[in-house]
Amino acid sequence: MTFHAYFRYVCLFLTCLYMAFSAHMHAQEYRQRSDTTRTLLIIDGENGNPIEGAGVLAGGQVLVSLSEGTVTIPSRNSADTVLVQSLGYKSQYISLKDVFKRKNTYTIRLSPEMTTLGEVIIIGERSGITRNAVSGQIPSPAINHALGTSLGALLEQVSGVSSISTGTAIAKPVIQGMYGNRILIINNGTRQTGQQWGADHAPEVDMNGSNSIQVVKGSDAVRYGSEALGGIIIMEQAALPFRTKSLKGKGSMLYGSNGRRFVLTGQMEGTFPFLRDIAWRVQGTCSNSGDRSTANYLLNNTGTRELHTSASLGYDHGRLRIEGFYSRFYNRMGVMLSAQMGSEDLLAERIRLGRPLHTDPFARSITYPYQEVTHQTAVGKIRFSMCDVGNLYWQGSWQKDDRQEKRIRRLGSDIPAVSLHLYSFQNSLRWKWNYNSWQTEIGGQIMFIDNHSRAGTGVVPVIPNYTETQAGIYGIGKYNYSKGGVEAGVRFDGQETRASGYDWTGNPYGGTRKFNNISYSLGAHHLFSGHWKLTTNFGMAWRAPHVYELYSNGNELGSGMFVRGDSVMNSERSYKWISSISYSGKVFSVHADGYLQWISGYIYDEPQKENITVISGAYPIFQYRQTPAFFRGMDFDFHFMPADSWDYHLTASFIRANERTTGNYLPYIPPFRLNHELSWNHRTRSHFRLRLGVRHRFVAKQTRFDPDTDLIPYTPPAYHLFGADVDLECPVRCGHILRFMISADNILNKEYKEYTNRSRYYAHDMGRDVRCGVSWSF
Repeated sequence: MTFHAYFRYVCLFLTCLYMAFSAHMHAQEYRQRSDTTRTLLIIDGENGNPIEGAGVLAGGQVLVSLSEGTVTIPSRNSADTVLVQSLGYKSQYISLKDVFKRKNTYTIRLSPEMTTLGEVIIIGERSGITRNAVSGQIPSPAINHALGTSLGALLEQVSGVSSISTGTAIAKPVIQGMYGNRILIINNGTRQTGQQWGADHAPEVDMNGSNSIQVVKGSDAVRYGSEALGGIIIMEQAALPFRTKSLKGKGSMLYGSNGRRFVLTGQMEGTFPFLRDIAWRVQGTCSNSGDRSTANYLLNNTGTRELHTSASLGYDHGRLRIEGFYSRFYNRMGVMLSAQMGSEDLLAERIRLGRPLHTDPFARSITYPYQEVTHQTAVGKIRFSMCDVGNLYWQGSWQKDDRQEKRIRRLGSDIPAVSLHLYSFQNSLRWKWNYNSWQTEIGGQIMFIDNHSRAGTGVVPVIPNYTETQAGIYGIGKYNYSKGGVEAGVRFDGQETRASGYDWTGNPYGGTRKFNNISYSLGAHHLFSGHWKLTTNFGMAWRAPHVYELYSNGNELGSGMFVRGDSVMNSERSYKWISSISYSGKVFSVHADGYLQWISGYIYDEPQKENITVISGAYPIFQYRQTPAFFRGMDFDFHFMPADSWDYHLTASFIRANERTTGNYLPYIPPFRLNHELSWNHRTRSHFRLRLGVRHRFVAKQTRFDPDTDLIPYTPPAYHLFGADVDLECPVRCGHILRFMISADNILNKEYKEYTNRSRYYAHDMGRDVRCGVSWSF
């Protein structure tokens, strides 16, 4: 080998050795950098939501989490541990040795907790629903401001939510065209069961006892069970004030001009001096009103009497929390006299005029006919933390619903024409476990309902006696990443309905029906930047026909209709896809929700263009039927805040609903509606706060209407309503706050009819209503 050849080999060897050494040094340097840099993902330990603004104390340096909940630990940090804390959550110390053992993102789950700082109580509020569902929230201030109105009117603040009503005081929420038994109401964690199946039956709940109300628009049937085709209304109380020393409470009084009604509500909470781990709360509401009025005439016998009370008691220590809750809801409500029929000629004349033939002077008393409802609820809850293997939750509830309908009877008899008594028992058990970015929830529920009529009324009940047994099991899996999350769930339900009754001819009817089905849901959300967010959800839900839809054969007291069921109807099955795109900024925010919903076997009542005459008078006949249906629509929610003191809020929604086979329009679908409000807020240096607001509602005429599905061949015209608000908040000594409020609805006293009001055939909707109230918080 020549010298030159040898020299070339030596140079090649040295070059390869240098490249290998350089690669090794670069790899070592990379490993050192990666070993000293990690990303922390801070999320809520209960629902997996990213926590923005959480503080991380590392080696004397304070780092703050971004909107997606992430924090990057800088290189060459001298600390062995870091402290992670956020307002309303329990602080955690994290070992950096454990953090750097992982090459990917390290997830930290903070447990929500209440912290006491002297006499100041700081509570971290968190959403009770998954971020993969499209929903809207009504906070506590909005609930307080709605004192003296109905739950249906309050929920209309959420885009896509309206109400279907009967008369002036009975309103049922409508979520994207769905109402009745297609809407679940979860009150303090318990599924509401009562006699709310009829159009003239309102939900038996007191909204004044709720701290927040969530409206889930998707078909989230996996978590809550059957009948969630349209959505879920979740009414939650505030957390009990464990380990606080001060007594807290509030009280409010209100006078409403329409009906000359008075409302009084109050709440008080605290702990026992000898054991701060035990907390309690009591709450109550009472109201009294007389005849309501339209813009030009009174609606006789529409007064109400309400008395609602509730009490909560809880124990929280270590890994165990036990809570008990009891509530009693009482409502006595007069039935509008113009909905009570005489002969067929009188019925035809009232429908032709669209208003009562005559009215009497104002009266506060309630005479026959009227409805009387007493609803009692008892709830028990246990939460047990099993540390590294998750949390176990048990909840049991008992509900008793007594409904009496008293009509004008011979010799002034006080025996009710309808006397229904419902008992329900519910038990649920679920297990939740969080592991890094994964969340798992497995649970099951069982419910038993017994509904029977009182004997000896002398009137054939509108529905037979029945029992229902429902059972379901489900599983949900979630995965959260830095800018979003995905989830999937599946559920199996079974239901058995046994009905037995006698019709007006004395013949027995009823039978046993069994229904089984599988529900599932797929959902996801993603943050495109600090401002844009996309949420999408697809779910399959189902609902068994109610006994009322299967076997009813009688007249509804409030709506003035005679309804017949169909005993061979099958379950409704729904497929709903809903997506929401939202933008949130300092100056404005916008939410746009679009949905498609296919329903097999959609159930509704259709007029038969004939009347029936019974002892109490003549009534139009409505027959329940099924058809395949297709719903679609969009909801808009827009906030514009050009300055700190100004706020413009607009909501709008439209729905389209048809039979899939014929293309015919479905009845009682809300028309296009738009609500917007402009408010001005001013806060002085002495912390006085003044709010002035004006609002406007526009409801279009329902032109997508089939005359064959209604009593009259036309729909009410479009209308505009205007309102105004004045609020003054005055702080006083010791942290007490006085608040004065004046609110006016339909301030121009417009005479109008709402298409979804079942009493529009006989009367107009409410006229001007001015509410004046004062509240005291301490």
